[in-house]
Amino acid sequence: MDTPIRKLFDPRFLPPRDEDGMCCHPDLLSNRWNKDDNEEAYDRAKFAAAGFEITFVEFEYDAPEQLQAEWYENGEANCSAWQPSTPDGEGWIFCGIWDAEDGPIAFYVREMVTA
Repeated sequence: MDTPIRKLFDPRFLPPRDEDGMCCHPDLLSNRWNKDDNEEAYDRAKFAAAGFEITFVEFEYDAPEQLQAEWYENGEANCSAWQPSTPDGEGWIFCGIWDAEDGPIAFYVREMVTA
């Protein structure tokens, strides 16, 4: 049976991380997921309506202290050494890393888990 995840967010289509450690899955580039057409604000309700849940892992709470110091204190805008932790639970698919207001964030998506 084909599930929504098989049609969207296929990890095979995630581009490699660039020289600064950033990347974004092409299925996230569509404005269909954005809140009020804001390119950087993903709308959880839109993902939920499509059968997905999303979560973020934040560099400032997840990366080793040395990498955080290089980013925040030394102004090194490179997070390529950061390997984000996978969120708790099963089925999370890594879909990208980009620089947000408070530093890099990793984006994950999975099919909704129903009880």
